[in-house]
Amino acid sequence: MEVLRGDGKLLENIDLDPPNKHQEVLRNIAIILDTVAGSVPMVRGLGADGPFRGRPLNVIENEIVAHVYDQIERYEPRAIIAHVTVEADHATGQLIPTVEIEGVREDGY
Repeated sequence: MEVLRGDGKLLENIDLDPPNKHQEVLRNIAIILDTVAGSVPMVRGLGADGPFRGRPLNVIENEIVAHVYDQIERYEPRAIIAHVTVEADHATGQLIPTVEIEGVREDGY
């Protein structure tokens, strides 16, 4: 089981030419978690949405979980997701989505 945290550090040492399909799926999920919506030309819907900003933390945690599920289902349907959770740092107001990947579908999409 792989765990990916969308804390902004996933793309620091990203492998753009992964050796296998499993690593490719993990790379794509890392891109989904660390991308701001609207920042990628030609794929404006990819990434975290802006409406989450400025709202109470306890209200938007479930919305973020649903949004992450939707993003992965749309842009990387080969991933088999075990859990998506949100860690809240109340001191800084930062929300960190965490995705547990159970596996990768080998049959394509």
